[in-house]
Amino acid sequence: MMEIIKMKFSALIALCAITSAYDITQLKVPLYADPRRAAELSCHFQMDDEKLHSVKWYRDMNEIFRYNPSQKPPIRLFNITDIMVQGGKCEVDSCMVRVMPPPIATRAAYTCEVSTEGPKFFIARKTKHMTVVAIPEMDPVIIGAPKVLKPGEQIFLNCTSDYSLPPSDINWYIDDEFQKPEAWQRTEQSAPQPGGLRRSWRVLRLRVPPTASGTIRVRCEAILLVEPPVVRDANIIITIHSRTQPSKYVSNSVGTNKYLNEVLLLTIIWTIKHILRFVLI
Repeated sequence: MMEIIKMKFSALIALCAITSAYDITQLKVPLYADPRRAAELSCHFQMDDEKLHSVKWYRDMNEIFRYNPSQKPPIRLFNITDIMVQGGKCEVDSCMVRVMPPPIATRAAYTCEVSTEGPKFFIARKTKHMTVVAIPEMDPVIIGAPKVLKPGEQIFLNCTSDYSLPPSDINWYIDDEFQKPEAWQRTEQSAPQPGGLRRSWRVLRLRVPPTASGTIRVRCEAILLVEPPVVRDANIIITIHSRTQPSKYVSNSVGTNKYLNEVLLLTIIWTIKHILRFVLI
């Protein structure tokens, strides 16, 4: 009985040694792919004593690339719906392929499959996901914000995102509190640019409470709803004058105007006196 167990254990060790004689050591697939430029995918493998039969690339369940060193030509490309395979290059331990992503926000699985020559034809596979997304190059821009507001005032702010795919969703925060949009405050989008990119914008109605003072921090968040999400934001600080501050400025202004009026009156009186002196001579 023990001999049978030892024989099975030895066979299992031998099988593990055979199947581990080759392996995919590294698979590089971009997490995000910009629809305006080609994405480069690479598969690195180690064959040891095994002979390479083929390397195949799949997008989801569809084969898009095949490398078979024993065939002429050794490389074949398979263009499928919404994606174009631009080319590739394979060596003894690696295989690279370039694909042009479709101009739509989508997520797909890319698989590298490496197989050995017969009679064993062992196969190794690894898969990673790539999301088609054009990430904004700049933060969103907030316009319409004065540096100073008075209690009780109301203003309208606009937040505009940079071009992206998918279009950004716009969220507003006041002092880190999410502002639920009013019925008319939906996110608007521009016409599509090359690659399907669009701008987004949304308006915020900001009401300053009558008792407010100090400062208000307003934040606009442009978020791409992909996996994982991509977020860019912009912040502004608005100063709120208290009720005592304007009166101070008003009193200063009144005092200054009174002083200027007195100076002007004295100047007029002085001028009239001098004119009368010359007239009466």
